[in-house]
Amino acid sequence: MFLTPRWIASHVFVAALIAAFIAAGFWQISRLGQRLDTNDLIRERLGQVVLLDSVANEPTENLEFRRVQVRGSFDPNSEILIANRSREGEPGFWMWTTFVTDRGDILVNRGFVNREIILGTAELAIGEDLVPTSGEIVIEGLIREGFDRGNLSEAGDQLSIPNPTLAAETLGVDPILDPRLYLQLEAQEPSRFQAFPEVLPAPDLGEGPHRSYAFQWFTFATIGIVGYGIVLRRITRGDQTRGDVPV
Repeated sequence: MFLTPRWIASHVFVAALIAAFIAAGFWQISRLGQRLDTNDLIRERLGQVVLLDSVANEPTENLEFRRVQVRGSFDPNSEILIANRSREGEPGFWMWTTFVTDRGDILVNRGFVNREIILGTAELAIGEDLVPTSGEIVIEGLIREGFDRGNLSEAGDQLSIPNPTLAAETLGVDPILDPRLYLQLEAQEPSRFQAFPEVLPAPDLGEGPHRSYAFQWFTFATIGIVGYGIVLRRITRGDQTRGDVPV
């Protein structure tokens, strides 16, 4: 009775659905493996601080998450805000400032600034400001890669997406590294306490949700297999009880 066209279509649909669940589960396992490999690479790069000059000529793909030091000075007149950022659910901006060195410039993400502060609806504490440290300093941070998309605001002071290339063109920056790269500030010497911008946290090296997602997909597949078998068995038993199917 289960070989009629209607039932064959049902079998094919259920089989395809279960196969899709299983494929999604293995895809999540693959994603987990990629995430773990990436985490290992990031840990290796974070484990050593090097001078920016020593890696400036390396291929771009080898530079992201390298922890580097560089000597120079911030240009307070060369800044741009990156909109649509958030921290702990709070909306705001990233503040990018040009850092001038003997070899050229690099855009530095000095950190997160609350939206209300930028809009002027909230005040900084007495003695606090958003101005970068003046004079020559040494900064330490992570090389990060931005995006090739995004729009510049009409006023020319904000970007919708972290796009270092567009930011450099807007500010007239002469980049040391590939224009797609910027530096995420971690520390500076001499140090200066500033409540804002808030220094961004180091990269998240957790596994992410991939393991739990894989378990969910495999659970769905198991439920589908067992559940469909139970449905067929109950239908068979019901037909046998009514005498529709020979015992």
